[in-house]
Amino acid sequence: MGCTPEDLMRWLPEALGDLYPQTSLMVDDQKLLARESARILMQGATLKSRNIALLRIPVLELGITFDASFSAEQIESILDRFDLYTRRGGG
Repeated sequence: MGCTPEDLMRWLPEALGDLYPQTSLMVDDQKLLARESARILMQGATLKSRNIALLRIPVLELGITFDASFSAEQIESILDRFDLYTRRGGG
């Protein structure tokens, strides 16, 4: 992802909606969002920023694990919403 952990934290409430309170996030071995009954686990690592001329783009590698209670259709719907809310573009 082209974002910082702080960016991701800002986006998560809208990106996950009602599932936000059931989500845990760990980046670079630091718990940024800890929930006892997490059904969605996110683990990330900050990587070296990408540079294009004078533009610096942060890089966050993110893995998402879903609880077994989610169906494939539910996971697809969650990921579609997450992608919609975290995708950034220019023009």
